[in-house]
Amino acid sequence: MALRNKLPSAQALFTFESAARTLNFTDAGAILNVTQPAISKNIAALEIHLGTRLFRREKSRLSLTPDGDTLYRAIQLSFTSIEAAVDKISRGTVHENTLTLSLSTSFTAHWLIPQMQEFRCKFPDVTLNFQLTGGEATGALATCDLGLRLDSRVAPGDDALPFAPEWLVAVASPDYIAKNGTLDAPTEAGAHSLVKLDSPRISWQNFLDATSQSLGQPLPEIRVPDYSVVLQTALNGRGVALGYVSTCSYLLREGLLSPALNRTLKTRKNYCIVANPNSNNLQRAEDVRHWVCKRSSEILADIATTLPEMNIVTSGSG
Repeated sequence: MALRNKLPSAQALFTFESAARTLNFTDAGAILNVTQPAISKNIAALEIHLGTRLFRREKSRLSLTPDGDTLYRAIQLSFTSIEAAVDKISRGTVHENTLTLSLSTSFTAHWLIPQMQEFRCKFPDVTLNFQLTGGEATGALATCDLGLRLDSRVAPGDDALPFAPEWLVAVASPDYIAKNGTLDAPTEAGAHSLVKLDSPRISWQNFLDATSQSLGQPLPEIRVPDYSVVLQTALNGRGVALGYVSTCSYLLREGLLSPALNRTLKTRKNYCIVANPNSNNLQRAEDVRHWVCKRSSEILADIATTLPEMNIVTSGSG
């Protein structure tokens, strides 16, 4: 019987591999740019199709059953062979001035793309390809040349260079704040809404607790699955979002977003630009990496000058 007849879909293999690798349905969803319920549904369908349990669902963790471990080991071997073949083909066809970047959609849309004119002035002959994820990009770079990773999620062997601190600021559009006020000083006619990411690593409540702030009363919420949409909703004047400065620093500097609370949160983690030591274009990748880090440093310095009123609370959260 053909393999395709033994599985509900080819996507089931990718879903299972991500879930087995992370042992976390939320993290697997971030990798595949789908929601956690979608991962759970696909895994349940695969288990029903195979007639066996693949995961032990315990209160605080997942683990593989013996059948799940058998399947995961087989998939690892197969995926490794496929990846090596694709990498070999790609090396023979990709132009020497092409770089592939592993990034989140939010960082690409709200930090990198707005600065493409400056990038082109520095690198007029470089073509950028993107491997994008709706959540934070994680895992090894594989066939990518550069990527953005939280320092605690850099894969062994990848070379990490600090890019920006994990720094959270409540943000909204200037027009929204003019109409509604800040969260801690609303206008008389203010009607605030919170923009929230589904299954965030640091929630609004985590942020408020860590910075000793309170909203006083529950506020209406807008929930979305992609952080790029979180920021776009704030830019459109529809609510207040938690802004990761690593992604929204350019928007803050340009005045497209403004702080909506006086206190901000810095964890003890950093985002890094990670280089693949096996890149076919190491020097070009290194040049681009240093340009990105330099631009980030300049923008962060500008923010410190133009927004000095933001009180920073440092915490081990995250």
